[in-house]
Amino acid sequence: MLSRLMTTTQVNPFLLQDYEPATAVNTELVNVHYQENNYQKLLSHIQAGKDQGWILFLAPPGKPNTQFFQAAGIDKSRVLMIDSSKVNDQLTLLSALLKSNNYCTVVTWVNELSTQARSIIETDAQQTNTSCFIYCNQ
Repeated sequence: MLSRLMTTTQVNPFLLQDYEPATAVNTELVNVHYQENNYQKLLSHIQAGKDQGWILFLAPPGKPNTQFFQAAGIDKSRVLMIDSSKVNDQLTLLSALLKSNNYCTVVTWVNELSTQARSIIETDAQQTNTSCFIYCNQ
């Protein structure tokens, strides 16, 4: 099933635009990016990471295709996705996923992120040393 998701391309697949690996490694566990779709920090983190665990995409705006992962040098067998149609309360689920300690990196997209929610997410990520990338509209 995962391979079928990976090969499915929707109208808005993630794009690698002029991707160049960064030389510095990001040490923050929670990275919040507002009103941007620049995935270079995420890709650099995944490529430079020493933890070869699962990478979870929580409610992505589209489904990345195999070419996205190949171009980024990411083993697609490490990638899991939870479709947005399956998610009722995204921030509560994100918190639970971070606490589970089953993933080396969790990536999600939200409309907005309150200071309180960010604080909770940062605490959850620190407890399990799980990296989290949040792409936020506001």
